[in-house]
Amino acid sequence: MLRYWVICVWIIFCSVKPSEPARPVFGVRVAFQANSQYYTFVCFLKNDRVLTHKRVVSQEEFIKIVSGYWPSLYNPEKINYFAERNLECGVIVDSITRKTSTYGACFDSLWKIRFSTYPFRNSAEEGWSNKLHKPAPAQEIFLYNNYGIKQIDADFFLDTNFWKICNDVVDPLWISNYRSLNE
Repeated sequence: MLRYWVICVWIIFCSVKPSEPARPVFGVRVAFQANSQYYTFVCFLKNDRVLTHKRVVSQEEFIKIVSGYWPSLYNPEKINYFAERNLECGVIVDSITRKTSTYGACFDSLWKIRFSTYPFRNSAEEGWSNKLHKPAPAQEIFLYNNYGIKQIDADFFLDTNFWKICNDVVDPLWISNYRSLNE
């Protein structure tokens, strides 16, 4: 009987695969929000194959979390993920007032994927979309094939696609290619 229990315990312990530690997943959606913002930033934890602990944050909070300026559930080791991926994003601390400000070159251009002109009245800057308020059909196909974005209003650029789009929107060759996609 003891042998039976030992075998049962051995089978149970051998069949349980230790789960990998949760890793952070970051993302952004380019769509109008209720607060007149055109980005929604999100943080998740990925446990095995499941995204958990979703948190929607402002752009400033997002940059502080992802740059490691703030410790958080999504970045407890305070790793600067932007620096790891050679992106010009981060936090600046004024040496006199000690006030912080955030910057992100890629986030300044992300709206251009969706709009042909700046969506608010205080700028005449042009976007890269070939339609007024959403990408042209050829651009939508491109976004789906390269980033998994089926619907620009609903889908997030997540995980590796988030980092990929952040690098791409500051690349002049990518911008030229995206603008050339018409109908």
